Amino acid sequence: MATNITYLLGAGASFNAIPVVDGIPDALDHFANEFNPGKAYHNFAPIEFSDEKNQTIVKLFLYQHQNDVKTLREYHSKLRDFYKDIIWLKSEAKKHTSIDTFAKKLYLQEDLPNLKKLKTILSCFFIFLQTKKFDKRYDSLFASVLDDLNNLPGQIKLLSWNYDSQLEIAFSNFTNDSINEAKKKLKLHSKGDIMFDAYAPNEFCVYKINGTTNIQKRDFNIDNILSDFKSNNTSIIKTFLDLHGELQNFKSQPNMTFAWEDYNTEKGFFPNLRHSISETEILIVIGYSFPFFNRKVDKFILDSMSNLKKIYIQDPNNANDIIEKIKDMVPWQKSFFNLGKPDKPATSTKEIIKFIPKTFVEQFFIPVEF
Repeated sequence: MATNITYLLGAGASFNAIPVVDGIPDALDHFANEFNPGKAYHNFAPIEFSDEKNQTIVKLFLYQHQNDVKTLREYHSKLRDFYKDIIWLKSEAKKHTSIDTFAKKLYLQEDLPNLKKLKTILSCFFIFLQTKKFDKRYDSLFASVLDDLNNLPGQIKLLSWNYDSQLEIAFSNFTNDSINEAKKKLKLHSKGDIMFDAYAPNEFCVYKINGTTNIQKRDFNIDNILSDFKSNNTSIIKTFLDLHGELQNFKSQPNMTFAWEDYNTEKGFFPNLRHSISETEILIVIGYSFPFFNRKVDKFILDSMSNLKKIYIQDPNNANDIIEKIKDMVPWQKSFFNLGKPDKPATSTKEIIKFIPKTFVEQFFIPVEF
């Protein structure tokens, strides 16, 4: 009988496409530079470039509209507002340990307008990054575990703390499907989705614990911000400006929803997750450090795996520290009495969960038990 395996992915699992916490402020700085429209042009005269290759995507976008003063003025105004909000998020990112920390502060303060603004800018930021880079390790993972595109291995579950779309992009590259179709075939659940099915422990499925970078319309339909990640710069800019323009109304809202928002283990997302991973025997943790403010959700996940026998930790530098964090959350030893054995201590302990660190990062680890 196949061994049930669950992957738990953190930011390090998308490192080659999306920077981890320490690199976010610098990446936001680059994002801001790309979307800086500059000062209003005097009388909106034609824009001159000395070297088109070195221009930002926004300057090139505005250049396309230089002969239509009205349109140029409208786009410049929208881009200026969008740019200001990127600068706001960049500034806050530098003041806090992570953007997640800032988001939780806004949530606890019930500052919903700024929380929505954070999610909107962060969604655009992650989408923009993914139009430039892709972490090929996801590609290798699917190449290793798939034998049939229409029959995914039921003994594997994927849990991701990431809001990015690396899993969906990788799978769509195999199937030549749209991102939406890839999500359906992956049986992908994202926290924040209104409707989703419960999958059995013997079915392949994906759970995105922090939601994802798409939007929820007023009619509760979920739309991707981009239909694919190969869109041209003009399409990207127009899409971002449309989404940003909806901040002030209720036409849509980001579907990124942090695990600690409206956390409820009795209905919706989390009971389904628990059911799907309930027979997990091997847990593989990749690029995730178990931060303290995720502790409640992490413990829920670990407690849902009552058959857990082995945990692999894939991290280049901190695998042993992460193991100690997990040991604080899950019973990994069992005590028993040595009755009738006077030559032995009265009680002994036995490991019921084995921990194995893995430090290589070139590929995602796949256990021999698969």
